[in-house]
Amino acid sequence: MKKKNLKQELEQELQWVMYRQRMLDIMEEKLLQMKHLAELVKQGNLAVGEMEEINTRVNNLAAQVRALDGESRRTEEGKILE
Repeated sequence: MKKKNLKQELEQELQWVMYRQRMLDIMEEKLLQMKHLAELVKQGNLAVGEMEEINTRVNNLAAQVRALDGESRRTEEGKILE
C-alpha cells in the first residue's frame, strides 16, 4: 500500500513539474516581449502616445506574468492549483 501511495505522489509531483515548466515558458515569452518593448522606448524615437501605449502593454504583460506565476504555484497543502 505504501509503495502505491509513493508512486501516486511521485506521478502527481511530475505532473506539477511539467505544468509549472509550461507556465514558466509562457512567462519567459511575456518577459521577452516586455524587454523588446523596453528596448523600443530606450531608442527614443517614439511619440508620447506610442510611449503610453507601450507602457499599457508592459503593465498588461506584467500583470499576466504575476497571474501565471501565482496560478501555477503550489497550494499550502502541496497540491496543484486547478
